[in-house]
Amino acid sequence: MMELLKQLQKNSFFLFFLIFFFASDNSLAKIFSNNLELNGSFTQGGLLFGKTNSKNKVIFKDKNIFVNDNGDFILAIGRDNELENSIIIQGIEKKEIHKIKISKRKYKIQRIDGLPKNKVTPNEQEMKRIKKESKKIKNSKNMFLNETLYKSGFIWPVKGIITGKYGNQRILNGKPRRPHYGLDIAAKSGTKIVSPSDAKVTLIMEDSFFNGKMIILNHGLGMNSIYSHLKKINVKEGDKIKKGDLIAEVGSTGRSTGPHLDWRINIYSVAIDPELLLLNQPDF
Repeated sequence: MMELLKQLQKNSFFLFFLIFFFASDNSLAKIFSNNLELNGSFTQGGLLFGKTNSKNKVIFKDKNIFVNDNGDFILAIGRDNELENSIIIQGIEKKEIHKIKISKRKYKIQRIDGLPKNKVTPNEQEMKRIKKESKKIKNSKNMFLNETLYKSGFIWPVKGIITGKYGNQRILNGKPRRPHYGLDIAAKSGTKIVSPSDAKVTLIMEDSFFNGKMIILNHGLGMNSIYSHLKKINVKEGDKIKKGDLIAEVGSTGRSTGPHLDWRINIYSVAIDPELLLLNQPDF
């Protein structure tokens, strides 16, 4: 009788674990088949790391996803991504369609006042400058690097207080603006910023209109990260850097009300939540 009770307790614990696991946002969940493994954050703003046969084609959201010679690929889950998605694995002889569910997130409204008027409503001349800079930034974010530098793992680029979360709807000087697609980390001016992962420096801008001094790092297979409002930049374009290397100092350049780092991670031009990546990075 006692043995039966012990077994029921064990089974009850296991059942509770399963219910808790699948009721969550499926962070770090894995989907296995003969041709597919996925792990990461199955939620809006999340990032999924995939593995398949290198000869397979992967299609997600009607786009062909690059698969390297080791079968690695990356999927970005955008801020407002659909909750039901399909991944197509096209092999030489057969096609598989895998359904994945994405959990919905709630985003807060963040009000920021005290910005210079032109940083919220730029004039015509400033808009020309912004468009030119935006094109340069977009080209850098879409630069492809057939390496998996991100497999060194990720650490925090700076220690500080989080003052702005990914996905927040922004109200700037009382005017609704685009959501925030990064993580704001407040710290003293001059605080050291390190590279969160191995990377190649693909863009440096010393005085962009919105971002001020900024850096873009490329981590491979479409993954890039952006560091804005810097006081000082310690790297140059083309540098290969390691996780933990000094890259810059915290500042308040560009559209900013105080010293902080605006840290963003994108898969090409799709922004994901850096905080989720830190919490749910796989064991590469």
